[in-house]
Amino acid sequence: MKKLILALSLFLSASLQAADDKKPVTYEGQITGVVCASCKAHITAALSQKLTGVVSVDVKPGANADQQKLIIVADNDAVTKETATEALGTYAKNYQILTLAKK
Repeated sequence: MKKLILALSLFLSASLQAADDKKPVTYEGQITGVVCASCKAHITAALSQKLTGVVSVDVKPGANADQQKLIIVADNDAVTKETATEALGTYAKNYQILTLAKK
């Protein structure tokens, strides 16, 4: 009986450790409407608070002045353009996520 309990304990321990070893997933896309540091702060806060498992959000200058690069790092693969747009809430009227894909 002790061997069974020990084996079960080791199995559960290994399973829990494997679940903790998730690698972050990076998503990159294009967003419009970001014109200042305050805009960037609004986007970062909304996405970080409302999307599950977000590790970081960054907005960088894009190829042209009216589009910026959106980078989201999360510990899951459930982030989509639609979920990110929904997470923006009322800010979605000011900022439009054009594309968002896993890297």
